[in-house]
Amino acid sequence: MAENKLTDRLIDFALNFRTEDIPQEVLDNQKTVLTDSIGVMTAASALEPAAKPFLDFAAANGSGSSTILGTGLKTSPVLAAMANGALIHALDYEDGHDVSHAHPNTASIPAILAYAEAENKDGKETLAAMVIASELAVRLKMCLTGNDLRDCGWYAPPMFAAYGAVLGLSRLLGFTREEALDALSICMTQISLPGQSARSKASVLRGVREALSAKAAAFGAEMARCGVKARMDEPFEGPFGLFMSCFRNMYDPNIIFDGLGERWECTALRFKAWPCCGTSHGVVDAITNLVRLEDIKPGQVKSVRLYVNKPHLNLLEPKDVKYRPASLAAAKFSLPFAVALSLRDGNVTLNSYKEDALSDPELHRLMDTVSFEMQPEDTVIPEGSSPDDFIRVDVETDGGVFTARNVISAGSPKKPLSKQQILDKFRDCMSFGAKKCDAEAVIRAIDSLDRGGSVKDLFSAAFM
Repeated sequence: MAENKLTDRLIDFALNFRTEDIPQEVLDNQKTVLTDSIGVMTAASALEPAAKPFLDFAAANGSGSSTILGTGLKTSPVLAAMANGALIHALDYEDGHDVSHAHPNTASIPAILAYAEAENKDGKETLAAMVIASELAVRLKMCLTGNDLRDCGWYAPPMFAAYGAVLGLSRLLGFTREEALDALSICMTQISLPGQSARSKASVLRGVREALSAKAAAFGAEMARCGVKARMDEPFEGPFGLFMSCFRNMYDPNIIFDGLGERWECTALRFKAWPCCGTSHGVVDAITNLVRLEDIKPGQVKSVRLYVNKPHLNLLEPKDVKYRPASLAAAKFSLPFAVALSLRDGNVTLNSYKEDALSDPELHRLMDTVSFEMQPEDTVIPEGSSPDDFIRVDVETDGGVFTARNVISAGSPKKPLSKQQILDKFRDCMSFGAKKCDAEAVIRAIDSLDRGGSVKDLFSAAFM
């Protein structure tokens, strides 16, 4: 392995950064991530039909001691990673990183949980592996200097989530540098997501994509442990590596390594207040506040004008997909659908996204009232805000035109949900699981992970 190459440095950080050098507040944040994620996965096991085939396959075809969340069923670590991966993004309710548009925990939590439970790994070391995976996933996505979707045609969040996950898993399993490179190389050959998945009317792939990311990380690690010498030279940075082949070499390695191990990007997360794409949250926040303050009734709405920024275009185009989504996964990536729900219900909740909502005539009518225009390119985004959050909405009703502006939406790192709100969200999510689970026991078990607890203890307490 060449010295001081990008891949070499990533592996070195993943395997050798000392657990005791991870600040306590970073570990505490990861416990919050884990709590939120387990809740979201449990709710998805009951609410997202697209995930069911993955759960059924995992339960029927694997044997082992890794839990499929929401069901209490056991399977092998690789298949548990796949099944829980299908759940973690299915509701679009898990954490995200606003700056990079990464979902850094979506592959690592399913994969690392599966192995930590099966092999009874130490709780603190499990958290450390999750932290490392999340940090690397964020920084790898942040380093792209072009737009992964609009410039390169790839939907990158699940790809980089998988790469972070396999490096974190390599740490948890005590791999050598060579074994970690084997695992990364095998993982990398399994996972890609063409951007067309986000522009397809009936495809569910955008919702369950992390089944493939988490499975790629787990299977890569499993095959590396079995002795497959897959070790590619410079799989990220080489002349035919990932950054060239997928992203036209539009990346800055300095972004990856600047402050690595000192400034923890993985703590700057959005814990979602609404179960839909984070890019829509500024609009949802603005409209739900407007509905409440002005007592707007859906039947009064004549038109809705959105003043948006470039990230919103992914949720507005193509029109036939975004204004008439044909799957719940597509609906969660549709800004007109989120607008319509906000106007009809005054909120967007887990119960908002049901199959019958896709054909609801009132929602169709409200979606058809939505139009948009771009804010000027020289628009100054206020400090603390982002292009996703900084929007203006005009709602025309029988009683006149009402305007709302949003600068920072609820759940953003600059306007975070309180600990109590996150726990209330978790308890609500846990209530949907088919297998009865002690939510309070899960909270206590996660809190004790860095004080002698283990993931096996967590699941034992939850499903007693």
